Amino acid sequence: VDPYYNGPSSLEIRREYVEPVARAFPEVQVIPYIIPGRTGCMMQVEDLAILAHQYPNVAQVKEATGDLDNMAKTRRLCGDDFTILSGDDDKTVAMMKSEDIRAAGVISVMSNVIPGPIQRLTELLNAGQEDEADSLAEKLAPLFGIVGVATTEQSAYGPVECKARNPVPVKTLMNILGMPAGPVRQPLGKMTHAGVQVVLDAARQVAANDPTAFAPVAEFFGVDVEARLHDDSLVERVVYPSY
Repeated sequence: VDPYYNGPSSLEIRREYVEPVARAFPEVQVIPYIIPGRTGCMMQVEDLAILAHQYPNVAQVKEATGDLDNMAKTRRLCGDDFTILSGDDDKTVAMMKSEDIRAAGVISVMSNVIPGPIQRLTELLNAGQEDEADSLAEKLAPLFGIVGVATTEQSAYGPVECKARNPVPVKTLMNILGMPAGPVRQPLGKMTHAGVQVVLDAARQVAANDPTAFAPVAEFFGVDVEARLHDDSLVERVVYPSY
């Protein structure tokens, strides 16, 4: 992932961050992860292309800029053999369908919860079955929307916008479902009641859209998914009791 806080230039990210690793470990595939919304900096496509053409082990990128034009530029400059992977579940279909991008798949957040449907989605797209892929993506879309959850909470001094960002909502859902996700690391923490309700509403909608989506979770962990999605006692374990 691009280095955060220090705010290096694209040139510095290439020369001082990615290149030393690629050069020192030629047998290891190095996958730059471009996500400026979380890091506050970004390696530009031109520098990625330099790396791709100089180092055979820099042959793919996890692209989470949300900018389809940037992704198309990556394809043009890095070449046909370079692998572009989606870093955003809600962008995967567009990236894989685009002739200008031709993404190969996704490094998925939601595959932690519903790996089977995510795998099926990419298989359909790679097979050119776009109508079926669109239908499946529509069924899964509510979950794609909870990677980040924003709610307005009431504090003692007035309303506050509260943003629960990845991995908090996903781990919260996994724990409610009975999956051994464990806690997040500080300074990340818990969600609010309103935030968890957004997560549960999304999961319930996907379960209604595609009854098979959570079947592997139920089978492997021996849980009743429907019951857990409506069990208020489980919610109390994963929320702050008050703002």
